[in-house]
Amino acid sequence: MTTTQDNEKLHRRITEEVWEKHDFDVIDELVADDYALHDPSMPEPVRGPEGYREMAEMGAGTVDGPIEIDQLISTDDYVVARWTQRGAHTGEMAGIEPTNEEVTVTGIDINRFEDGKLAETWSEVNILGMLMQIGAVPEDLFSDAPPADD
Repeated sequence: MTTTQDNEKLHRRITEEVWEKHDFDVIDELVADDYALHDPSMPEPVRGPEGYREMAEMGAGTVDGPIEIDQLISTDDYVVARWTQRGAHTGEMAGIEPTNEEVTVTGIDINRFEDGKLAETWSEVNILGMLMQIGAVPEDLFSDAPPADD
């Protein structure tokens, strides 16, 4: 039986080894065969270790900088991570060539673990913020928007 501490260690290992060190060979060991990633920026869920590897190979290296885990909350089989990555935009993203602009990207991942492996993720990454920082989307895009109701 895995504990919440085991799941937190697994989450940190995935963050460090896959996303920071780009060691994609550990994915088969860490990601469940029936893994599913739910991300509103993707048209279809990412499935299985091979889908995870493909996504990681495309995404890792987009920003050249460490990932800071700002907050980690775990309960039962779930680990929720709020994170920040700061660095240069050094990899292609959605057809946009690297700009080498310094960016800050934030996100929240809700990860479910099962039998010592990552089984499912719900992810929200502030891609719009990054696109604005590299000049792909005008920063004043929302300046004419009415104020939000409190």
